[in-house]
Order: sequence, then C-alpha cells, then structure tokens
Amino acid sequence: MATGDIETLQSGGDVVGGPRGPLGRVAVLFRRSRLEVQFIVIASLIVLVLMFVLGLWTTHRIEKAIMKGAGGVGAAYLQTFVEPMISDADIQAKALSPEVKQKLDGLLGDSPLGQHVREIKIWNPDGSLFYSTSDQELDQEDAFPELKRALAGEVVVSRTMVDKHTYSDEEQAAEYIEVYAPLVRDASGATALVGEFYEQPDYLLAEIGGAWRATFAIVLLVSAPMLALLYMIVRSGRVTIDQQRAAARASLRHALGLSNQNRRLRLEAERARLEAGKLNEKILDQIGSDLHDGPIQVLTLVKLRLSDLAPPQEAAPNHVNIAVESLGKLLQLVTMTLDEIRNISSGLVLPELDNLSVQETIQLAVRRFTDLTGHVVDVKGEITTEIVHGHLNICVYRFIQEGLMNAQRHAPGNLQQVRFRIWRNRLVIAVADIGAPPKLANPAAEDRIRLGKLMQKRRIRAFGGKIRTIARDNGTLVTVVLSLDGQVEA
Repeated sequence: MATGDIETLQSGGDVVGGPRGPLGRVAVLFRRSRLEVQFIVIASLIVLVLMFVLGLWTTHRIEKAIMKGAGGVGAAYLQTFVEPMISDADIQAKALSPEVKQKLDGLLGDSPLGQHVREIKIWNPDGSLFYSTSDQELDQEDAFPELKRALAGEVVVSRTMVDKHTYSDEEQAAEYIEVYAPLVRDASGATALVGEFYEQPDYLLAEIGGAWRATFAIVLLVSAPMLALLYMIVRSGRVTIDQQRAAARASLRHALGLSNQNRRLRLEAERARLEAGKLNEKILDQIGSDLHDGPIQVLTLVKLRLSDLAPPQEAAPNHVNIAVESLGKLLQLVTMTLDEIRNISSGLVLPELDNLSVQETIQLAVRRFTDLTGHVVDVKGEITTEIVHGHLNICVYRFIQEGLMNAQRHAPGNLQQVRFRIWRNRLVIAVADIGAPPKLANPAAEDRIRLGKLMQKRRIRAFGGKIRTIARDNGTLVTVVLSLDGQVEA
C-alpha cells in the first residue's frame, strides 16, 4: 500500500484510498455525536417531512373547500342574474335573441358578478354550446362528464388546466376556476340548461398561500416545544444511561480487582503450601541434626565414660567394683541406643539427596529397598532433563519407600514395579505389585496403616500433588502426580 493511501486511511478516507465525500463526513460526525443530538436531528427530519405532508393535505382540503364555496356562490349568481333572462322560446330555439345576449354581455362589466367572473358559457343537455360571452363555437357536440354531473343537479368545480372540452389559449394559460351548475329547469324539474362560468384564481392562490403559511406556523409552534421536550427526555435518559454505564464499568473494575486479588491470594496460598512442605522438611532436617548434635554426642560421652569404668587388674581402694556382666549390658544398651538414634537421624536428614536429580533419587530409593529386602523391583522410566529439587527429592524418596514397603508387607510374593515419566510439566510416578490381592491387615495394625497413608497424602499435597490408590484383583496400584512448578493438580 502506498504512503498516500495509508495517510488517507488514517485520516478517515474510504477503504479504496479515495477521500470521503461530504455525505460520508456528515455520517461520521453524526455517528460520533451524542445520543440526544442524533435524536433531535432524526426527529427534526421526521417532523419536517410530516409538516410538509400535513401542509399539502391541509392546502388541498382548503383548496377544495374554497373551490366548493366559490362554485356555490357562482351558481347562486347565475341563477339570480342569468336565469330570469332566458325564456322557454330561447330554450326551444337553442339560441338567445340579440337583446338577451347584450344583457348577458353587460353582466360582466362593473356588476358584482363581473368582479369575479371572466366568462360565462351555457350548455345544452346534448353537449352543444347554447351561449358564450366569447362567441366560441364548437366543431362537435359532446356531453362530457362534468356536464352530465351538472345535469344531474350537482355543482361541479374544476380548473381549466384539465381538458374537458375545447378551451381557448387564454383560458388554459390563465388556469381559471370553472364552475358547472344547473341553470334552467323545465316544468318537470329536469335541468334544461347548464351554466358554466370562469373565475380568476388569484384570490384562491392567496388563500392557499395563507393556508400554507398558517399550517407551517402552527406545525412549527407545536413541533418546537414537542421537540424540546423530547430532547430533554432523551437527554435525561442519556444521562441515566451514562451513569449506569459508569456504574457498570466501576463494578467491572471492582470485580476485576477482586479477581486479580483472589488470583494473587491463591498464588500466595500455593506458595505458602509449598513453603510449608519445605519448612516441614527443614524441621525434620533440624530434628535429625539436633539428635545428632545433642543426644548422640552425650550418649557417646557416656559410653566413653562407662568404658573407663572397666575394673583394672588390681582394684584400688577408691575404685567401685562393677560386675563385668552388668557393665557389658550397660555398654550394649548404650550402643544399641546410639545406633537407633543414628538411624533415625540419618533417615530424617537424608543428606545424600541434596545433589541428586529426581531420576537418581528414584533409583536410590529402589536400590536401598532391594538391599534391605533382597527383592528385585522392575523399574522403567526416563527423565531427559536434569531436575534437581532437594525437598522434592525427599517427597519422591519417601513415597517410593512407603509404596514398596507396603507392597512387601501386605503382598510379599508379588512382582513389584516402579514407573515414572514427565508429562505436561508434571512428574508421574506409579508403584504397583502384580500377583495375588493384598492380605487384610489385622485390627492392631489398621490404625498405623491409616496414619501412614494420611502422612503420605499430607506430604504430597504440600508439594502441590495428588495421590491415588487403586486396589485390583491382582494387586495394588499407587500413583502420584507432582507438579514441577508448584501448581495444584486439577
């Protein structure tokens, strides 16, 4: 894309790169305006359109009313001034005498009728022209619809712009108001002659213009307060919507803050649990060190002092005689206590696990079990990465040691297996024995067994893991999943 196109797009141009037209810019400004501004613009357009339609409808109704009134007045003038001049003989002859024509021509002078009427025509029922002030002659006779309606007794008002019969150029150009009305009736009441007269449309146009102005003024006077009231209502609604939107955003920010706080607290709880597991191992380490540096050293000193109490070849007066047998038992007891405390201290500390990887820890636990029991364990698994976690090594060591010892105790003849691998940043270890089902524990040992399982679960949970024991018909399977990044398993 060229630099000019990019600048055009950034400045609000069309997608094709050309500049927006005036309508496009107006549309953009309209979309960016406030809600009440958009409403008032749309409402004003609608009101203007409705006002224009209402003006047209009102003007049309006024025009019809004025034309109907003009037709009624003109028909009354004709019946008052023209009908008395026409006799039955003229009707039978279908022509007026010269004296009557002269009188009718004089009616359009300075008389009240002449102030409005420009021309008078009288029609026979067959469509022939009985009289015309302009001495107009027709080439053919035709009973047009307006003439038929007037013969039926109806006053018909129309304009000369619509062709009904032959008009002169002046009549069509002036767009006169033409009125057809019954003029003369015979003895039976039927219409014998129909009068037609043309009126100037100036007063009608003035009335229509006044009607337009009055209609628009009334609509504006009604629409302006209505639009102002609607604008205030919409503005109030927009303010309420903005307040609710601001409250919703504040609630959302508060909820997000609480969510982040909960997440931080959860992470802190995870770290606290991991630190508790590490602290537990440190406490055990400290206990082992204290046993080694305290009681063991004291008992060693006691042993040395007791060894000094051995009787010499010749007993001195200030020496206490102690039986050799008693002294031997005392030394044996002290030696046994020292060995026991050393074993406990060594098992608590496990200093040899500090620099081992997880895989080496698993192999060490299996090897020590084999050395102690002489039972061969089938081990399979491989961890490609060197993972060194001192406290995690102790957890893994204790789990494998506990699992193999329980299998040896409850199912000594079964084949024992250990499987391990890394899966999705988690360490998975399985200890299984295959063969006969496990023997039921006696009631005396049941509490101790439950205590061992409970301590094992607590130790593994402290490292963010989960343990599961599955009892099968051919043995028992114990699996543990430990997260390497300290997250709790789902």
